[in-house]
Order: sequence, then C-alpha cells, then structure tokens
Amino acid sequence: MSILQLKDANKTYGEGHKKVEAMKNTNFVAEQGELIAIIGPSGSGKSTFLTIAGGLQSPSEGSVFINGHDFTNMKEKQRAATRLQEVGFILQASNLVPFLTVAEQLTLSDKVKKDNMNAAERDRLLTELDITDLLKKIPF
Repeated sequence: MSILQLKDANKTYGEGHKKVEAMKNTNFVAEQGELIAIIGPSGSGKSTFLTIAGGLQSPSEGSVFINGHDFTNMKEKQRAATRLQEVGFILQASNLVPFLTVAEQLTLSDKVKKDNMNAAERDRLLTELDITDLLKKIPF
C-alpha cells in the first residue's frame, strides 16, 4: 500500500482570463521508505503540489490518499487528525518558538500531538541522533 497517492489531481486558481492551472492531471505514488525530491523552477507548482499532498489545501479536482484513506473526502476534523498523525513538513523558514530550548520545543510538540513521550524515550532518541548536547540550547 502506498503512503501517499494523488490521482488526477488538478489545482486551479482564479477565473476567466486570470485563471492559473497550478497543477494539471497530476498522478503520484510514494511508497514507504522512498526518498523523493520535488524539483523545478520557480512557479512550476512545487509548493502547490506539496500543500495538496500534505493536506493543507484540497485539489480543485482529483483525489489524495494518505495511507490508503481518501483524504479528499474526509470531514475537516478527520483531516486535521490525519495531518497531525500522518503528515510532517520540514519548512524552509524556521517555525520554532524563539525563546524555548530544544528540549522545550520537543515537549511542546509532544503535547500538541498528545503522544505522551516520556523523558527517557526523548533522551534515547536524542542519543541516537547524537544531539544530546543541544538539549538546553535556544535554536537561534
């Protein structure tokens, strides 16, 4: 089963002579463990593709499936829960809280997701990533 699939996805902005087709008849499949790069010149639809694939906006036509579930036809509450549990973004701009330490950022993220990761689990992950020395640092 694919973790992400777009079927005949289109995204159109505007109307009439100001109509812009940001995505047209896009089909895409990502399998678990795949490493995929989305590349192209400015204005080619990369951001539109990623926000649709990540569930931040809906296609004008077509479907998006996340882990086999039809994300396009979910109610907003279910979409929000799916985004929280199944989708992650690494953004160009930092979206960290500027006055929290790395440890506090992780705790905040855990509370928002309601994962209830304990300190021992967090420390194990930080050790695996070899970044325990960053725990008390402010990210900026």
